[in-house]
Amino acid sequence: MFKINEKEYDESKLSNKGKTIYLKLIRIAEQKKDLEILTNYWTALLSAELPKEDKKKDEPKKVVM
Repeated sequence: MFKINEKEYDESKLSNKGKTIYLKLIRIAEQKKDLEILTNYWTALLSAELPKEDKKKDEPKKVVM
């Protein structure tokens, strides 16, 4: 069962084309999770390599993206 537009459907009742699309969406969702893990990992590594700020300054910090 899967849900689209607030309605549940049974994937076994899909056409062959529908089943293929459904499986591709499942695969994309798994890859998205993997990419989030990789993004967090590499962001943490980059953060560790950033220059350390001078602790004597009490100025407000600005975040620029």
